[in-house]
Amino acid sequence: MKPDYPGKGSVGYAFPTPILRRQFNDTKETNAALYALAIEREKNFPNAGRSNVGGWHSAEDVFEWQDPAIAAFRGYVAEGISEISQFSLDGELDAPVDIDMDGGAWINLCRDGGYNKIHNHPDCHWSGVYYVSLGTLASDAPAGSGQIEFLDPRMGAMDVKLDGSNAFPKLVLDPKPGLMVIFPSWLYHYVNPFHGVGERISIAFNINLKIKT
Repeated sequence: MKPDYPGKGSVGYAFPTPILRRQFNDTKETNAALYALAIEREKNFPNAGRSNVGGWHSAEDVFEWQDPAIAAFRGYVAEGISEISQFSLDGELDAPVDIDMDGGAWINLCRDGGYNKIHNHPDCHWSGVYYVSLGTLASDAPAGSGQIEFLDPRMGAMDVKLDGSNAFPKLVLDPKPGLMVIFPSWLYHYVNPFHGVGERISIAFNINLKIKT
């Protein structure tokens, strides 16, 4: 990714962080099947644990599950990775690229009070999350319940105070079923506690690229 991008007038951006936010449509049937798989697996497999607190984390072998819904999910990942990689390489990705699905994918299932601690995903190029279901927020749920937040990676950026300005905000995303978010694996993020009923289910993944020259 080149270090300089144009902005407006004489002001440009240096060292921007690419983040894909892609809403897939017509995912109702696929998400229903993914939801059923998650509930079934939770009943039959132990919690692998990682950053999640108060929820269930599957093993990191979701890409390998033999199911049409997983095949559809793999297709979503391939589309998203292709788009963000082309953007980050400034459209110069002419060589064939293998998307290594062995980076791992896993289900995160949260119920009332569950959340994910701050973390990143080392040893891969891209990381991402796809939202299957959100449950139903409680009427008195605090602001930000269930939202994913990304921290500004620039050291010292949050020490700059501009009163009345939103120049250095955190990136806060409100998930929707069918939304895929892809980001550099080193970017720290966390998920606020979910307060409500039902299951908040997402599939997280790591991806490595192999560029053939």
